[in-house]
Amino acid sequence: MLEALQRLAPAVLRHLLAYGELLFEEGGDALRQSRRRALAAAVTAGAALMSLSLACVWAIAVSWDGPNRLVVIGALCLGFALVALIGAAYASGAIAVGSTTPFERLRAEWHADMRELAQLEPSLGIIPPTPASAASSAHGK
Repeated sequence: MLEALQRLAPAVLRHLLAYGELLFEEGGDALRQSRRRALAAAVTAGAALMSLSLACVWAIAVSWDGPNRLVVIGALCLGFALVALIGAAYASGAIAVGSTTPFERLRAEWHADMRELAQLEPSLGIIPPTPASAASSAHGK
């Protein structure tokens, strides 16, 4: 067992360094992507809120002296409730097909290296799951 570890130590260290580099790279990518999305969502939400607020004020002001004032206010309330429900359903949806999850490449490299180590030295007892079974267990299937 010690002989196998001595023989595999340089390869394991090289792979650990490569994992560090890949983790740093993917972490930066994930941070840039989430920062851009958060900024876009904040600007869009702010503009949409202001636009909707002004549209509501306009609709109420137009109907204020008329008999349909309460109907306009009720319709606005129902419309916003509907938009909120649609938004909640959209937000709880699954990840888009073809999009990558954060650190997916790192996970794939780790599994590939574990399979390679298991082939090089079976006495270590490393039997990693295949990427397909790991992905299905990660999603709770």
